[in-house]
Amino acid sequence: MSRALLRFVLACAVIGVPSCGGSEKPVKPVKTSKQKQKDARALLGQARDDARHGQIDSADQAYADAFAITKDFEILEERVDFLIHAGKPTHAQEAAKEYYDAKATDAKGYKLYAEALLAGNKGAEALEVADQMIALNAENAAGYEKRGRALLMLEKNEEGVEALRKALQLDDASSAYHLTLGVALHKQGKTDEAALKFLAALKRSPDDALAHVYLGMARRGQGELDEAKQYLEKALELDPDNGRAYFELGLLYNQQQKQGDAEAALSKAVQKSPSESLFWYALGEIYRLQGRFGDAINAYKKANDIDPPYPKASGKLGLLYVEAKKYDEAESLLIPAIRRDPKNHVNYLYLGVVYAAKGEKKSAIETYQKFLQLAPKNDPDVRRAKDAISELKRR
Repeated sequence: MSRALLRFVLACAVIGVPSCGGSEKPVKPVKTSKQKQKDARALLGQARDDARHGQIDSADQAYADAFAITKDFEILEERVDFLIHAGKPTHAQEAAKEYYDAKATDAKGYKLYAEALLAGNKGAEALEVADQMIALNAENAAGYEKRGRALLMLEKNEEGVEALRKALQLDDASSAYHLTLGVALHKQGKTDEAALKFLAALKRSPDDALAHVYLGMARRGQGELDEAKQYLEKALELDPDNGRAYFELGLLYNQQQKQGDAEAALSKAVQKSPSESLFWYALGEIYRLQGRFGDAINAYKKANDIDPPYPKASGKLGLLYVEAKKYDEAESLLIPAIRRDPKNHVNYLYLGVVYAAKGEKKSAIETYQKFLQLAPKNDPDVRRAKDAISELKRR
């Protein structure tokens, strides 16, 4: 039976129409629990099959139909996870929020909705939901984990790490919490402590591909490139479709100045995880370093168009337009990007470059100054912006 026919038949059964179109008076059949479960299993199987074949809309509808029959939370959870990994975080949020709104005391709904919000880079909203989870149960480790990630997303790094430590204190057996805290520490430049957390996660889950990926990332940061490669290759042995492993391998090859190998690994990363804007951005960087500006522009465009976009993609795309002397295109790209995300310092930097190139001295200085207001003090482009302002003032 075809997928379309399967859904058609099941829909007829649910609404109780004989032969789906007969002229007789509709008679609503009484379905047993076992029959409903059978229908749901059939739809769930169809959803998974469609997902494997990249048929996102069809898979999503089948998941929704299966959940409508059984109200089984695990089906909803699988649907939301599918939508997140398919690059549809907004749709994932809508699906999770419906359950969250309907189940005011069910912590599972809060957790699922918070995860969908985090996937969409909605840190403030995720923080609110995480705090609601903690209010429901002050010992809820998942609530502190979501709170920590939301705070990190909002650049409140110390508070975020503190919340993640609390989650781990409540559930030290969770390898996932060790990984999350390790990633946060790595973001802060605490590579050695991060590596210890990744090792702890690996001890608890020896066959977790992601634990191998992150430990490889940490070892690369520690300069142990051979060991890093071993962990990343083990991750791919455990999970050949792990896009993050290919991404980290690409960064490792780039660090070794093996640009061809880096390009091959990053190409694999976007092939395995086409909805990860960071991976497309990194591939664009490799192309840019090789002088392949057309390919770089296409990769940056992908990184900028994905929901959510990678924050630096619009800036780098604007920079390439500047280098091609396409100043109007660069300006028309960067100004809307700033309006969408006025706290993204990178876009101000490249808009300053645009204004300077166009001879608009006053606007260039003001835009560079805005970049300096927003950029972290350790941002490597801070010196570049200061030098540019000094040069403009000398003219």
